[in-house]
Amino acid sequence: MTMNKIPNHTSLKEWTSVIDALGSGDQIVLIRKGGLADQTFGVEAARFYLFPTNYHDAGGAEPSHVRITHWAEVLKTWQIRDSELLQRLEPLTVLDRDTINTRYRFRPDQAINVIAVRAYRLARPAEVVMKPEYAGCRSWVSIDEEIDIDGSLPALGEEAMRARIAAIDALLLPVHA
Repeated sequence: MTMNKIPNHTSLKEWTSVIDALGSGDQIVLIRKGGLADQTFGVEAARFYLFPTNYHDAGGAEPSHVRITHWAEVLKTWQIRDSELLQRLEPLTVLDRDTINTRYRFRPDQAINVIAVRAYRLARPAEVVMKPEYAGCRSWVSIDEEIDIDGSLPALGEEAMRARIAAIDALLLPVHA
């Protein structure tokens, strides 16, 4: 039996609270500049597993196993250099204003990436053994486990996604005096 897998087993490390919000359809955007181990941040794949991390929340402690329950597909990206524009996204994310501002100020020479994604719940969640190369404050990891995405269910349908993306486009339009 063949598996439907994500190329290179690409995974984005993201806070568990954000993955939960993506998975429930409460949030569709990722607001990213990368981790301390990333020189720059770019969207490395159109589809990726969501690798839950509480690295910052747990005082730096890494678990021995991580449960992957979702994957995501990139639908649209925006690059923002204006903190006022970025603040408009606060109601659309579980991140609070301080966290958004911290992400904005990190590496001030780089634009912040706002990435609209459709999240999918895996039919069969996967337990991933934590390895040293997955650890630390980095954004992208390539996991060894074989994870099948067949049977995954989207958090939001096509029409709801289009409406949300249109709303973000409207929010991010520059203000004209």
